[in-house]
Amino acid sequence: MRRLALIPGSRWLVLATFVVYAALTLVLSCASSRDSVPVQSWWKSRGPVVPHEKFPADCSLCHEGKGWTAIRADFVFDHAKETGVALEGAHAQAECLRCHNDRGPVGMFAARGCSGCHEDPHRTQMGPDCKTCHDERTWRPGELIATHARTRFPLVGAHAVAACWQCHPGAQTGNFARVDTSCEACHQQDLARATNPDHAAQGWTNDCQRCHIPIQWGGASFTHSAFPLTGAHTGALCADCHGMPPVYNGTPNQCVDCHLSDYNQAASPNHVTFNFSTDCAQCHSTSTWDGAQFLHVGISNGCVTCHQPEYDATTSPDHGTYNISTNCEQCHGTSTWFGATFNHVGITNNCVSCHLPDYQGSANPDHTLYGFPQTCEQCHSTANWTVTNFPHTGISSGCSNCHMPDYQATSSPNHAAASFGTTCEQCHTSTSNWLQDNWPHPDFPINSGKHSGFDCADCHLQPTNYSSFSCTHCHEHRQSSMNNEHQGVNGYSWSSPACYQCHPDGQE
Repeated sequence: MRRLALIPGSRWLVLATFVVYAALTLVLSCASSRDSVPVQSWWKSRGPVVPHEKFPADCSLCHEGKGWTAIRADFVFDHAKETGVALEGAHAQAECLRCHNDRGPVGMFAARGCSGCHEDPHRTQMGPDCKTCHDERTWRPGELIATHARTRFPLVGAHAVAACWQCHPGAQTGNFARVDTSCEACHQQDLARATNPDHAAQGWTNDCQRCHIPIQWGGASFTHSAFPLTGAHTGALCADCHGMPPVYNGTPNQCVDCHLSDYNQAASPNHVTFNFSTDCAQCHSTSTWDGAQFLHVGISNGCVTCHQPEYDATTSPDHGTYNISTNCEQCHGTSTWFGATFNHVGITNNCVSCHLPDYQGSANPDHTLYGFPQTCEQCHSTANWTVTNFPHTGISSGCSNCHMPDYQATSSPNHAAASFGTTCEQCHTSTSNWLQDNWPHPDFPINSGKHSGFDCADCHLQPTNYSSFSCTHCHEHRQSSMNNEHQGVNGYSWSSPACYQCHPDGQE
């Protein structure tokens, strides 16, 4: 002992490493030898076999004459028939001596269930019923998402692809002890990176679920109680109203405080010229700036007094050419200028007498090419010329018989290149409007901002397989760049489905 004590610390480390390596090598070699033993063979390390008192006296039924450890090649034992217990999955390949040995009657261990043979690596924390997660085919657990849904923390969104050990530090060794399920317990790094707005400075350090959801970390839905965010305001950035660095106290909350430039630039009608109120909410909504519901309180019915330019510029129909009355209210309402209900009093049903240019100029469909009748009222109403109700009576469902030019000319998407079928009615379900289609496309919200106006082929690189899409061919072509950028991001992987999992709206 004294001589060993003189060995320097570094040599002790080398010696200890060698001992551990040798022990590990021995264990692995033993395990390798044990796992390679055939089902009906015997390995001496198992110890003595079970007593044969109840076996037939004719040893040759099972053994060969070469030795007691050699089993006949044609020996077959129907375990289910002879014992009433069927061996399934991995148990069918296990050595007989794994269960039948000198430890004791096999029935005693079988009565204990899985724990009769298998040590519980979970330290009884997962309960005694191993079949909840495991089966006899493989020890690897299955249906973990469904199993976890029965706990106090169902795995939803990005949590469903997180590795077990990211929340359960002892998962690699089977330790799934209860953990803190609060968001901040795992997302401290995300909290530290949140600077727009600065969460720590505002005291937003817990209850992340008030604004965030597991589907995506960005685009938080903050409860904006002082000024409810509706319509177009829901997509605004905090800095749009609060500035950068943000100031959250004393922010103006009247429409004109942010939209004065819109008020000054409004030309149809000119808000400044007509001295419109700066209370924008009287006419406009947060859903859209256009299509305002103008309140005509205190304004006479002489619409043309203000709207003479609109009257003169109207071409469908040309009000001046057809000498349409300047009493605008006869056809137009005060809520919207378009969609007028034309008063046809004293005008015959012979629409084409006025609308022959419209008939001849129609292109979708071409009325002249297809020989449509000139009795316009069969399809068109007097309320709206563009909304039709074409009577397809007597015409078969083979739309392509008439619409093959439309099929061949379509470019967004290119029907011919994508090998779309010519059964138009699968997608174009309306016979009154060709553009109102029902394309069986999944709910895919990446269609705004930088992604708006994209052709299908921009994301669907295989023109005949629209179930496949790619993000990575546009967003950084080098995987290493993205790996560096996403360091510490939970659930990150270099794949297009993973990109969409975290960025379903195309935003960072």
